[in-house]
Parts: sequence; structure tokens; C-alpha cells
Amino acid sequence: MEKIFTLLFLFISLITFSQEQFFVGENPELLIGKQVTLIEGMSYYSGFYKDSKLKRLLYKDGTGNNPDKLKGLKFTVTETMANPNKYALGKDLVLVIESEETGTAYYAYDPKHADLFSLNVVDGFAPPEGFLCQKLKSEKDKYSSKTTISTPYQFEYSISKIQEDGKAIIYLILQSYGTTLNAGKKGLKILLSDDTVITKPEVEIKYKSASGTKGWTYSCIFPLHEEDITSLTSKTITDYSLYIYDREMKKSNALELREYLKCMTE
Repeated sequence: MEKIFTLLFLFISLITFSQEQFFVGENPELLIGKQVTLIEGMSYYSGFYKDSKLKRLLYKDGTGNNPDKLKGLKFTVTETMANPNKYALGKDLVLVIESEETGTAYYAYDPKHADLFSLNVVDGFAPPEGFLCQKLKSEKDKYSSKTTISTPYQFEYSISKIQEDGKAIIYLILQSYGTTLNAGKKGLKILLSDDTVITKPEVEIKYKSASGTKGWTYSCIFPLHEEDITSLTSKTITDYSLYIYDREMKKSNALELREYLKCMTE
């Protein structure tokens, strides 16, 4: 019976991981040879073109693309290119895609905004093993043996590994937003992809005025213990709460966080 449960868990884990969608960002070449389809349910679709100069919209619908005509099509990514238009409005990178229905087409996207990317890889896509490790930044303190390894900046999270005198501590920073002010509060909850919860009732919640908005940015920083690392490298974060301020983590960020943490623990 125990073997059956173990195999069932591994099967479910395999399905879950196979459906993950890693956002390639500045590395569109990772998608060459992959089959992609339209993400359904977005409020607006744009970036699909008929020509390499990106002048003629594919299945034009107002200023964007008609999702009903794109829905269900399977494209193969054949190559990548830079946007040839001088004023690309953020859509700097282009995937050259092909399907039986459209022939060669082009999809321009903004590498800085995963939530605007309109394509999913068929059967899911995870980053190549160790790929994100090369994006980590390392800084050596010139006055001591201290070395700090950190992830690129994201609003929702960052990870820092501090090495000094033969010891290493990994810290996770989480941020959220709230419209009301609460000072001197404590309490962190992290909901994981298998519905388990990491609870840190004594973690202090800091705040500062949110830049450019009427509200407050709440954050916390805490060291990761061995059991935390085990959970966070085998599962992804779906939601977290800083005191009363809940936030659903972007799926692309959750996947990156897990993979970055793997890099720091190897």
C-alpha cells in the first residue's frame, strides 16, 4: 500500500511539474523547437503579426488580435529576432512561429512582463537545469570574508545567501501591498502548491509608503531553516500573507523562486 501511495505521489508531481510554464524573458531562444498555443482567458491579445516588419496584424481585431481565431492553433517556434520597429513600445523581442493554418507568423512580446505573455508551451516548460544559476549576483565584502549571493530584483520576492567564516544563511524576502497602515505587526503565512502552509508567527512585518500610489508596501525578511528549504525547493508558492495582507504570487515568480533556491543550496 505504501508503494502505491508513493507511486501516486510521484505521478501527480510529474503531471504538476510538466504543466509549469517558465517565462523565458530575455532568453527567447529557449523556445526554439517548442510547440506553443494561445493562453485563453486574457482580457486583451496583441503582438501577433503576419509579416516580419510587424506592420500587419494577424487576425486583426481593433488594435489587437482576435483570440477566437488564434484559439486552438498550435505554433512551432522556429527562430527569434529583435523587433525591427524603432518604437516597439516595450515589445522588444520576437518569436518566429509557424502553423499549418497561418504559415509563418510573428509574435512580439515584452521580456519584462510575464503576465502579458500570451503563449503557453504544449505539455509545459521548465527552465533547463541550472539555467537560472547564472543570473545570480555575487558580491564580496572587501573588509571581511563575507560574500552575498542574491537573486535579480522582483517586487514579490528576493533571496540572499550570506556566506561568512565558513557558515552560510539563506534569507527570503517577501513583499506585499496594502491600502491601510498597520505598524509593529508580526505574522507570515505561505501557502504552497500542495496546500500545505508554512507559518512564521514571529516574523516582523515592516512597512514603507508605496512609491507612486496611495498605500503601503509591506515586507519581511527571515532565515530559511532546513525544513523550509526542503519545502520551497520541491513545491511552489501560490499565495502568502504578511499580517493581514494577502497576495497571490505570480506563477512565473513562484517557479523562478523555487529554481533560484535550488541553485543556492547545491
